[in-house]
Amino acid sequence: MPMPSSVHPSRRPFVILSVLYTAVLFSSTAWQHYLLGSQVWDLGIFEQFNWLIANGGLNQISSLRNITPLQDHFSLLLLPIALVYKLSPNAYTLLGLQSLAIGCMPALAADLCLRKGVNRGLTWALALAIVLSPYGFLVNRGDFHSDVLTLPLMLVAIREADQPRRWLYYPCLLLTLFAKNAQALFGIGLGLYALAKGQRNRAAITLALSLGWWFLATEMSSAGGDHVGIRLAYLGDSKLEILTTLLTRPWVVLHESSPDSILLYSLGLTLPFLALLGRASWRALLGCSPIYLTNIISASSIQRELNHHYSIGILAFLIGACIDALAQSNQASLLRRKRVLFATMLLGVAAFLGYGRVSYFSSRYLPRLQEARDFQQAKQQIGPNDSVLTIANYAAHMAGRSRIEQIEKPGYGAVSQYDWIVLPAPEIPINIGGKLRPVRRSKIGGTVAQIRRQAEAAGMNCRAANPSIVLCSKG
Repeated sequence: MPMPSSVHPSRRPFVILSVLYTAVLFSSTAWQHYLLGSQVWDLGIFEQFNWLIANGGLNQISSLRNITPLQDHFSLLLLPIALVYKLSPNAYTLLGLQSLAIGCMPALAADLCLRKGVNRGLTWALALAIVLSPYGFLVNRGDFHSDVLTLPLMLVAIREADQPRRWLYYPCLLLTLFAKNAQALFGIGLGLYALAKGQRNRAAITLALSLGWWFLATEMSSAGGDHVGIRLAYLGDSKLEILTTLLTRPWVVLHESSPDSILLYSLGLTLPFLALLGRASWRALLGCSPIYLTNIISASSIQRELNHHYSIGILAFLIGACIDALAQSNQASLLRRKRVLFATMLLGVAAFLGYGRVSYFSSRYLPRLQEARDFQQAKQQIGPNDSVLTIANYAAHMAGRSRIEQIEKPGYGAVSQYDWIVLPAPEIPINIGGKLRPVRRSKIGGTVAQIRRQAEAAGMNCRAANPSIVLCSKG
């Protein structure tokens, strides 16, 4: 397929790389989702949010989350996302949008480098570091978060922080903040970056907007809980107490976050970019500090795992830090540029092999191929308006409806109120703590058997739809 004539010849190789990268990202996340490697938290929840908004249910309670869509992080960005979802209402649409946002980063970063006069060899090094980053690959797999969609906007805002024009900087900042309340941490970091760049007025405005958004969005999403506050509650009951504890007793953090977990997390994020960083990178590294410090002191270990979205702003600042350093490396000798490219490829490959979790496809996902086929076949019998009770793993594939509940969550009520109950057969292996175990021997095995007995006692017709799936229906 020929490249559009509007793409400058010097940019075309990077655009091609981004197209290929996007294809790999979407293929891997779509394949993992099809193989039942997704969970209701958070892909299923966000699909139901988008389904509700797309169908006029902005103020309707989500059955999976027990709050309205905007009460979860006050993500205003869900409004335009829901318009796209309405055109193609399934989880693959959300995963495709996310793959596109991450996949365009090599071309975007290369364009920013070339505009600053960075050598093409060093520009290729940065593009390859992005492609080989295990974080970009993992954060996209089998899950969706609206803040990940803003990754290109975050990088543009970073690059525009010291530019005299405003028309691009502030829209990118606002759209980034609108992704969720905790994106204020990125905004605070961006303000610090602008201040370090000598842009005092822009830094003050950015910090004011970010803090104002944080307080507003946190209040508007109070029904969903202040996740940052909850995960830092061991440090104190208020923001002042948290800061006091960090300043006077910082060693308390080690009770929740071990040094080795912090080291492994930090290496996984930075390893592909290490050879590209330089003295000029300190401003962008300062910018990522609010997010990074929050993650490493959090009581929730998932904030230090590379398959979660909490570090997406750090990735944007890391790329910005590399661009800052490369812009001052144009006088480097040809030998040094080759060494930087080689070191980046070596570190990137090592990071991807060490952190990429590619082996999960053979150990956790492909063994469920037959179950995935059977599930898709059984799902065809369920209407789009029918209410469903099922396990969390299956709920991620049927969340585009008004009423769906998971058996793992207490409070799903009487089984007879649902049009359909979808259960795995007793001998089907499901993923429990990273290992595949037959349902009857898993922690939900007893619940699955109990629900089937309750459904049959209530007069529902329970039958094996195929070797993998049991369907219970009314009448």
